[in-house]
Amino acid sequence: MANPVTVEVRRETAPESAGDAIAWVDEGLALARGFDGCLGGGMMRDAENENVLHVVYRFRDESALERWERSEERRRWLRGGAPLVLNVRVQRRTGIEGWFDGPELREELDLPTGRVRTIGVRSAPLRWKQMCAIWIGMLPLNMLISWLVSLLPWWGAVSVPLRSLVMVSVLAPTMTFAVMPLVTRTLRPWLRRNAGVIRSERSLREALDARAARER
Repeated sequence: MANPVTVEVRRETAPESAGDAIAWVDEGLALARGFDGCLGGGMMRDAENENVLHVVYRFRDESALERWERSEERRRWLRGGAPLVLNVRVQRRTGIEGWFDGPELREELDLPTGRVRTIGVRSAPLRWKQMCAIWIGMLPLNMLISWLVSLLPWWGAVSVPLRSLVMVSVLAPTMTFAVMPLVTRTLRPWLRRNAGVIRSERSLREALDARAARER
């Protein structure tokens, strides 16, 4: 089964171009959402630097993401916004971080215009929280599997390398497809609680409101 791919793009904009950059990024997200395989996306402003925008979007697999990245629509959009951006950093997440980094998007209705806007993408939890979640999932599973295999009368005669191979072959898929999705769903409020992210969401909302007011 193909794994979803989450992409985070950090763009630093010139202070005088912040409003135009937000509009340009919003346009790019709309284009991405229209592509087959896109699972959603959104943006938020950095808590420490208001000229930095974080954009997060997710595709169902690598091939769907590659079609978007090679599309002519995306190339035209990137060329149009090049003067607004000072530097760019791109990060892809699959694997272990994919357990944690699912975008949480919030749709809000702008009453004066009637438009629905999507904001509030939360970044991956802090590393120590990720470690705690993995520990919580790994410990009981490892204890259970170790106890079950100890009941096999021939297990003690199995060589250490073969034991390790069997244990990892059982633990890895069980953790990935069963245990960690359950753990992250259960701990989601705690994993996502981050004062810096909350400030970012508030900052972005204020910027969007200010731009809407200027356009009216």
